[in-house]
Amino acid sequence: LASCEDGVCNNVQGLFQRQAMVEVGLNSITGIRAGNVGKWFFDGESLGHVPVNDTVCEKDLFARSELCPAHCPFAAEMSNRFCHFRCVKDFECGLLGTISNATIPDEKLHLCRHCSVEACLTCVAGKPGQKGQDLERCVRCMPGYSLTEQAECRMNVLGVFVAVSVMIAITSVILIAWYLRILARPCINQEGVDEGIAGRSRAMILQEGNTAHSPYPLRTNLLSTNVAGLGTICFFRFQFAILVWAITLLAVWVGLTIFVSSDLFILGNRLATTPQMLCAIIRWGHVRQRELLWTKVAWLGFAYIFSFGGAIFHAMHQTWLASTLDDENTTISDFAAVLRGLPQIKGTEQVEMLIKDKVEQATGERVVGVSVAWNYDSCADVVWQELDKELFPDQHSVGTTPLPTSFDTPITDMILHTWHVHLHSGRQHEPSESEMRRMVMDLNTASMAFVIFEKESARDKAVKWLKGVGIKIGNELCTLEESHHGPREVMWDNLSVTPSDRRSLLFGSTLLVFGACLAWTVILYLPYAYYRTSFSYANGDEP
Repeated sequence: LASCEDGVCNNVQGLFQRQAMVEVGLNSITGIRAGNVGKWFFDGESLGHVPVNDTVCEKDLFARSELCPAHCPFAAEMSNRFCHFRCVKDFECGLLGTISNATIPDEKLHLCRHCSVEACLTCVAGKPGQKGQDLERCVRCMPGYSLTEQAECRMNVLGVFVAVSVMIAITSVILIAWYLRILARPCINQEGVDEGIAGRSRAMILQEGNTAHSPYPLRTNLLSTNVAGLGTICFFRFQFAILVWAITLLAVWVGLTIFVSSDLFILGNRLATTPQMLCAIIRWGHVRQRELLWTKVAWLGFAYIFSFGGAIFHAMHQTWLASTLDDENTTISDFAAVLRGLPQIKGTEQVEMLIKDKVEQATGERVVGVSVAWNYDSCADVVWQELDKELFPDQHSVGTTPLPTSFDTPITDMILHTWHVHLHSGRQHEPSESEMRRMVMDLNTASMAFVIFEKESARDKAVKWLKGVGIKIGNELCTLEESHHGPREVMWDNLSVTPSDRRSLLFGSTLLVFGACLAWTVILYLPYAYYRTSFSYANGDEP
């Protein structure tokens, strides 16, 4: 107080001892501090002084950034002018054009307020300047709240949160019980467990060369080491590019905040406990944002140029990598070509031999194999089960003891069915050999097939020979093009999807996404927005 001017400290000292506005309100906001007596500070910049002239009591000012003088120490918001405040005496709260509902003079917050009931829209009416617990009661609550017998507001959807919490607790108990049950089960198929572990070991990616049959060390650089083909390297390089992109943009923004102004860190996220403080912060933020607008524009320009240029560079680098690896490594895709436009042919015909003969006659190059895509989407589970029986006959022997069932069987089956594992499928009807033969014969081919040539040069000559000419198979003119994937890299189940099916699926998915966004907007966001905007944020009251 020694730095105060004569005559000011006497007026303000008692005021600051009585009010905790600076201590409670301003100190709760990061970036706002109480500096010299009689000033509001925001990150080092003074927002104003406590006026000495009592004529300020007769004015209403926009977004007051000043404390009211001791003669009229309470800030009251005007009812017909947004963010305009007037300094009044305690018995003038709710009068002189201020908000009529804010009649309680609060010496702690240094303002005129309504009752301190959370989410209250209309408080018990009181006389201007009147105080007491009888006025801390609500008459009407905000939307989403209901009035209790104690004249307080209670959230209407509280029961929904309780019900959701109970459901989560019940689900957690069931999952824990299921997991403990799985752990307590005795092992009745050790041979199968050993076979599964051996299969997992065979599926591991191992090093080649002098250190064959040993895993790659954890320090292996997957950006440059080809451990599992081109796709793995491209995937990890894409992840690395995303990290570089995000870190670069963040570093540029942090650099701007360090060398230009640290206010960029706090704009828009400051809290306020009173309407006057909220308006003052918003006013300061508006002015400061306009002053620093060039930094945001510069950052956005850099972000756009860097993102666009980086994407182009990354795409060119990935293309160069794919071409380089393809030249350095010989795979089955170097000998394969894709035949598109194949007509539907029944399984009763020798489709592979038909395509082989047609391609050899049209190109003059020797074909060593043909892999045809079949439309078996409707019976995929049966096909995979029969293939599994053929590959592992010992695991599907007749008369196997049925597996025990318990309360956890449906959960286990649901999880395993996701991975096409059917432990309790013995109760289902298994097709006979004649039924399987009839089902296979009734299948139709999809619109594409893979043709494998003897040499890579033969593949290239065949593709070049048929380019723009095509090859007639049945009543359809088919095209032949290079394959960038081998037959073992293809999801055969999805090859039955035609271009028209793909368009309809794309249209349906677009409608689904649009409907989900619309439902989210109408059901969730609009009620939330209405709920948020219905609050006055007075007295620090927030939804």
